[in-house]
Amino acid sequence: MNLQTIKTEDKIDFKNKNEPYLVKNYAKNWKAYKDWSFEYLKNLNSDLSVNTILGNYSEKMEIVPLKFKDYIEKVISQETKSYLAVFHLFKAFPQLKEHINYENVKKNSVHCNILSWIGPKGAITGFHADWSENINISIKGKKNFYLVSPKYNEFMYPSKKFERATILSNVNLKDVDENKFPLFKKAKITKVILEEGDALYIPRGWWHYAESLTPTINVSFHYWNLFNFFRDMVIEISKMLLHNIGLYKKYNCTCHSYNEKGERFVRSKFMPQNILKIKRD
Repeated sequence: MNLQTIKTEDKIDFKNKNEPYLVKNYAKNWKAYKDWSFEYLKNLNSDLSVNTILGNYSEKMEIVPLKFKDYIEKVISQETKSYLAVFHLFKAFPQLKEHINYENVKKNSVHCNILSWIGPKGAITGFHADWSENINISIKGKKNFYLVSPKYNEFMYPSKKFERATILSNVNLKDVDENKFPLFKKAKITKVILEEGDALYIPRGWWHYAESLTPTINVSFHYWNLFNFFRDMVIEISKMLLHNIGLYKKYNCTCHSYNEKGERFVRSKFMPQNILKIKRD
């Protein structure tokens, strides 16, 4: 495994779309950086219910439904290993948008999704490549990121599993099966530690794997320029529509699960509290 050195920039350079880089202290003037903590999130006075993930959503996982504030309490008390990934925090709590600054992203894109990633030490997001450009910002905590250029696509063993605007890899970085994935060792890997207040720019199509070194709160901006948006979204929306009605990879995705009655539901939506664990491959 070859680890490359990542470069550091002073700010996000929207003309540089070819390689990842780190921006130190990117968010240190944000209200989110100054005010947010796990206690802060717990005290948002909400009965919001969320589906957390136990395991790696690109491989096997269990969905564990919890009240948002109960989940945050479990992270604080170190009583959970589940992960609140790909979470629309700013749709759940619109007032929090005032705590971040993404004006520069909006000015340089035609579409931007804002997501959050909240979890305990050890939470993992497996190797995947997004169709969008991506800026990942650490609000609280520290993460390892492992990055692989798309020029090594043939060594990354893409999964056939469906995920919106994303390609997943079958390779588990922490337990590589060299018999199944013999070419993976040829991929050159860039490792970076993302610390509080820092931002990591990940270009479109770059594979990345994230591992929480501490309990973490991260925000990510996923954005498209005009050309990529229309090219990607025409294809993606068609796949999504077919998938949602069960005509495309109905049983092979990360976005849906099935309860004990065999009923299909969207991972991001809340399931009744009496269904504690829903398993899927």
